[in-house]
Amino acid sequence: MASDESDKTVFRQPSAGDGDRTQIRPTPGRRPATPSQHATPAAPPPSYVPQQPRQPQYAAARQSADHDAGNFHTGHGLNPLVNTASTLLAVFEKTRHTVSHPDVGGLHQRLVNELKNFEVQAKEQGLKPEIVLSARYALCTALDEAVLNTPWGSESAWTQRTLLSVFHNETAGGEKFFLLLDRVRQSPAENIYILELFYILLSLGFEGKYRVIHRGRETLEQIRDELFRIIRNNRGEYERELSPSWHGLGKIRNTLTQYIPVWVMASIIGAVLLLAYSGFRFWLYQSSSPVAEQLTEISQLKAVAKPGRLEEAPKSTPFE
Repeated sequence: MASDESDKTVFRQPSAGDGDRTQIRPTPGRRPATPSQHATPAAPPPSYVPQQPRQPQYAAARQSADHDAGNFHTGHGLNPLVNTASTLLAVFEKTRHTVSHPDVGGLHQRLVNELKNFEVQAKEQGLKPEIVLSARYALCTALDEAVLNTPWGSESAWTQRTLLSVFHNETAGGEKFFLLLDRVRQSPAENIYILELFYILLSLGFEGKYRVIHRGRETLEQIRDELFRIIRNNRGEYERELSPSWHGLGKIRNTLTQYIPVWVMASIIGAVLLLAYSGFRFWLYQSSSPVAEQLTEISQLKAVAKPGRLEEAPKSTPFE
């Protein structure tokens, strides 16, 4: 496309609240030149270096959160609510340990989109609206806590526009989180899905109001252990064996006899024993031959010396 040097287009860098939108503002009174058939594209100035769009760490892990959220499959697993929230749970766990983030505004917008997709997909799974609403509240509270407790999150504009304020018009949910937990634990059989979601958030490090309470972590451990017992009583005891239906390889010991007759194996074993016996006997004979020769020589010497001694012996005379 041909470009006129008098036509100046102003590009404004998107701010944190604008997301990925790029605004183009033409100069008033200017008209773009009519493209001709032989027009060549205008080359950028020599000093122009195109800037690569900055991808946040969250987007680097998922390439495009808006696209992947729509293609996220949740058809596997025992808990459809947890399966649907898997992406948000992964972001929560990763964000808590992130030292810096290049695009906090982009992360905020992507999490807003992901929470909307979570709500839609959870309802498509047939979950009750009140369960979905409570789960969204818990996820918003946990994600806000994870971001605001980081150095880059506490210094950003996230404090003025938290996820909880976007979806529930509340600024802090660290106390209401546990109020919701106390309410749903009264009927564990009906609320087993969201109870497991609460348990996962607590296991991943969510603290809420107990973050600033003396010995709050000990109380959290007690709450989490009690929640685990409730879930286990409703889910049943888990399989302690790694593979309860495994089968041993006991038939392998009979595999050799299926191809080689027994008499052949017996003959081989007998031949090995015979060779071992013959070798041992030969070694014993070789080892004992010198000793036998020495014993023979000693016997011969005794036989030669015995008659001489008899002749030299004095004859005894009778006593008168």
